Amino acid sequence: MNKGIPFWEQHVEKMVFGLAAVVMLAVLAAIVIDYDAVTAEIDNRTLGPAEVDEAMVGKARELSRQLQPDAEADTEQFLAVDGSGGEAFRARLASSTAPSAMPPVVAPALASVLLPEEVGTSDVWYYTPVIPEPRIQQMVMQTIDTLEATEVERNPDLADLLGSSSNDLIWTTPVAEIDLAGFRAELEGEDSMANPVRSQIPSNWYNRRPYVIDVVFERQEKGDDGTWGQVEVVAPVPGRLSYREEIVERIADGTLDAGFRQQIWLQLDDKVNQLEVLQPEFYATRNDSFAAPAMFDDRELSADDGMEDVSDEEAARRQEQREIERRLRDRVSSAGRIEATLKELGGELREGDAGADDDSSGSGRGGGRGSGRGKSDPNGDPGFGSSGQGKKGSSSVGSATDRRRRMNLTMKLDRLRSEIERLQDDLQAMDPAAQDFLESVESTTVEVIDIAVDDQMLIWTHDLSVEPGATYRYRTRVFLYNPLFARSRQLLEAQQDRAKSFTIESLASDWSSPVEIRPPVEFYVVRASEDGGSMGLGEVRVEMYRYFDGSRRSTQFNVQPGEQIGRNVTVPGAGGAVAVDFSTDWYLVDVVADPAASGGSGLDRDDDATVICRRIDGTELRLRIPSRQLVNQDRIRLKTDAGQGQSS
Repeated sequence: MNKGIPFWEQHVEKMVFGLAAVVMLAVLAAIVIDYDAVTAEIDNRTLGPAEVDEAMVGKARELSRQLQPDAEADTEQFLAVDGSGGEAFRARLASSTAPSAMPPVVAPALASVLLPEEVGTSDVWYYTPVIPEPRIQQMVMQTIDTLEATEVERNPDLADLLGSSSNDLIWTTPVAEIDLAGFRAELEGEDSMANPVRSQIPSNWYNRRPYVIDVVFERQEKGDDGTWGQVEVVAPVPGRLSYREEIVERIADGTLDAGFRQQIWLQLDDKVNQLEVLQPEFYATRNDSFAAPAMFDDRELSADDGMEDVSDEEAARRQEQREIERRLRDRVSSAGRIEATLKELGGELREGDAGADDDSSGSGRGGGRGSGRGKSDPNGDPGFGSSGQGKKGSSSVGSATDRRRRMNLTMKLDRLRSEIERLQDDLQAMDPAAQDFLESVESTTVEVIDIAVDDQMLIWTHDLSVEPGATYRYRTRVFLYNPLFARSRQLLEAQQDRAKSFTIESLASDWSSPVEIRPPVEFYVVRASEDGGSMGLGEVRVEMYRYFDGSRRSTQFNVQPGEQIGRNVTVPGAGGAVAVDFSTDWYLVDVVADPAASGGSGLDRDDDATVICRRIDGTELRLRIPSRQLVNQDRIRLKTDAGQGQSS
């Protein structure tokens, strides 16, 4: 006997055997109990186990009978079958298994290997350039001068803009700065984060140059109520290179095509032609008053800078010196620009020089309809740049248009050089210590801008239709050649619309500051006495300026309250005495002594009274103080002009 062994260990085998027996009995009992619950579905009938065998035997006998040769067919069963599923099946067989009706266009695999990358493919999305907006210069230049008679003969459109008695013309020159580096960056742009990816446009699609096809300036005129009117497009400068009208005509007659594109490329590859679109040269004028704007222009600097602690006489002298320095700097810049242009055209050309009177067409820039001048050139001379010859040697004769342009520029350059010498003499006489300024100005060099490599440049136009007394503001946009133009076969369907436009438009610039066009006659009060005049009601001395027939004319009047300011007088000039109309629409209202007046600028206190002037129509009232008028920068500029006109 094994003492200490647990009971369950002694009888574990018996326990396991007993448990298995119980499980087997339970299973047998469940089978017996659930036997009647087992059923089957046959011919829509529920059958138990005892009935299934009989039903199956019956089905077998029936099938055997139907398989006999003499058995009758049961056609009603076939008629009851729904045949619509077959039609749907046949429709699916006839349909495409592709995910879309038209598979995507893909470039040939072999061609993509053999052709260079810049050729492009038709299975990619191309980047859409966003051309940066120009940056407008806030100050708008305005100039007055007299056109040479030859310019009016050559451009009949100018006659409508001129007065009946002279060729005097006033115009504005709005200026903006463009980001050439930004233009090139956009044309070379790509976007790998977009879906689908935007690929870079092949560089040979735009000849690796951001061709500027047009520069469009818009203006608004300020109304009497102070609001700005409708936006108007400033017309291209008559007779200067412009494609605006020709593109419109070609769109209308369906000739705006790849051939025209190639023609434009050949013309604008010439830097002088591209420069004329961006910076149109002004016409030959009597005084060459227009000065090409500089990239870093200081015209907006205050005239009072550095003059807080000086006398009125010294302030007037410094302002006069500053005006001479400004004119000298402008004239040197203009002369450098003309010299650079003449270098590209083949050099200076004067009457009597070899080739000046040659009527042969030479190797210049002819070009049929593709001249880009549209109806601008009444003589039918060919336009600039269609041969794409670029820079010419000094011995090149060039076309008739080139020769005429070279002669005009040379004549203008000679006049500028003479004026530069005179301004240098005037500046040295006024300030012997101005030699450093003269040397810095003389060291200025100017090169013709190349849009393919330079980073920025100025653009401008000349608005010849301004009205004296009106106030305008300007903004601008530039139009670049569209690299996708006429490339629809190489574009995805979703981008093919972009191949229709010849240009792509930049964003618009901001508006410039308002510019008020100066009236024909300007006057300044240089002395005013409350007790003067024949009636003792006061009297003023008025200094008047008017540009007429090529010269700035000047005279002075004594005016008493109630009298109109200005009248017709005969004034001396370089060519002799001439009758000039100095009439204005202003009259003198009153002269009032100012207890706070201190005189200055050579005036006694009694001659520095406040002057009240009013327009004849009553729309405007102005106060004039002689001591301030004498140092007014505009007066000094006009006085300098008048002095030059009388001495020339």
